[in-house]
Amino acid sequence: MTKLFDFSFALDVEDIQTEPRSYRLEAPERQLSDLADRFKLVALKKFYATANVNIDPKAKTIWIKGDITADLVQQCVVTLGDVPEKIAESFELMLVSPETAEQLDEDEVYLDPNAPDYDAFDGPTVPVGDMVAQTLAVLMDPYPKQAGAEIEVPNGQGVSINEGLKEKPNPFAVLSKLRDKS
Repeated sequence: MTKLFDFSFALDVEDIQTEPRSYRLEAPERQLSDLADRFKLVALKKFYATANVNIDPKAKTIWIKGDITADLVQQCVVTLGDVPEKIAESFELMLVSPETAEQLDEDEVYLDPNAPDYDAFDGPTVPVGDMVAQTLAVLMDPYPKQAGAEIEVPNGQGVSINEGLKEKPNPFAVLSKLRDKS
């Protein structure tokens, strides 16, 4: 049976079972507004998710798997106009000890597109709702742009992001002088 919670939902680690338990998360109006402010959105119209949570005691790993559905509006990076976005995605998050997360980072597991997302976790409670909300932030378009929006550069003359670098001396110029002497 699926229980209904908002995104402040947390579970005590001791209450997490080896068999997945399903939770339904839905943001009430107040929380939609708070999350929109937190993620710097124009609006978050709807946001709900299912989260199946279980623990693998041998590996000392907590799994949160589920689906996110959201209807939001971001600001266009070019025009600053509204850019609506609908998200309907599955997610999988593996919570591991800080030591394990450090080892996974050293092994560059995050570069493997087939590896689950992971995060370090150490504590008596798992902030399930907050972790799902953070997953929404990761799934959002990082550069929302209205259709056809382009930055206009007049003839490209006198415009350069690196204009200041042209005036700086080349740090390798000294080496080229040494080469000329040999």
